[in-house]
Amino acid sequence: MKLKFGNLRTTLEDRAVSQRQVMTAVLFADICGSTRLFEKYGDRRARQIETRVLDVLISGTVAHDGVVIKTIGDEIMSRFASAEQAVRAACEMHRALKEDQELAALNIAVKIGLHYGPVLVEKGDLFGDAVNVAARMVALAKADQIITTRETVACLPADLAQMTRDLGRSWVRGKQDEMDIVEIIWLESTSLTQLASGGQEALRDLLFARLILDYHERTIEMVPGSQIFTMGRGERNNLVVDRELVSRSHADIEFRQGKFILVEHSTNGTYLLLENGARFFVRREEFALHDCGVICLGQAIADGDPDLIRYRCVHG
Repeated sequence: MKLKFGNLRTTLEDRAVSQRQVMTAVLFADICGSTRLFEKYGDRRARQIETRVLDVLISGTVAHDGVVIKTIGDEIMSRFASAEQAVRAACEMHRALKEDQELAALNIAVKIGLHYGPVLVEKGDLFGDAVNVAARMVALAKADQIITTRETVACLPADLAQMTRDLGRSWVRGKQDEMDIVEIIWLESTSLTQLASGGQEALRDLLFARLILDYHERTIEMVPGSQIFTMGRGERNNLVVDRELVSRSHADIEFRQGKFILVEHSTNGTYLLLENGARFFVRREEFALHDCGVICLGQAIADGDPDLIRYRCVHG
């Protein structure tokens, strides 16, 4: 069926009338490792967990006068009238997840990206440059992080602007120049203060955390503040594992928000065996290391494998 020119013009005019451009903070929050949830717990239980997390994210949005635009699988998209509301909501989302005992026991984490700028509002959905930038920010974020732009930070009050750390510059689709990327340090600014006043033991555990890796006859110790620890087949890695199925840059370990995080970005993935016997396969996602276990790059863990990396987390 062909649309006549007059009808087409009327349709476009009606659509233009229904659109309005406003300044809005767009926030994306994405559940980390959702694929692993389905592999470990099955479809029904994993979906229950996802729903519980999304409920926490929705509550954080509403508590700061935000509007949920939509949920897409394991991700939520929200809008706020100001950058301040969006940042405070993001911090609240992270805190609420850590305070939920069931979700904390499951090691659930989210990553959040946001940006404040002009958007087109049409039939309850958002379109435009600010949406694309916010989507790029969540793509850059890692577990327990809030990533935004320097432009957004410039719109924050002084107390929030001080809770930031520059991460350099990054290309954003549709932008001619690179953008300045900033992390909102929500844990150091809030949780550490709370710990210091009411939880000396927890604070000590956080500050004196260590991760010890044993590989062949080498023992490596990581502490908070250490540089990102790289693993792979390439000679420039901190730990070189020279095997066919290991990528040149296979995986990293970094200390973030009180935890040692395995950041996997290889072709063949990484296998983990925990002390309690649980096995995990991680590929291009993140995994928080707890207690002790075994890491194997590129292939399944087998008894007697000389290239197993044994780890243990030590606190206090």
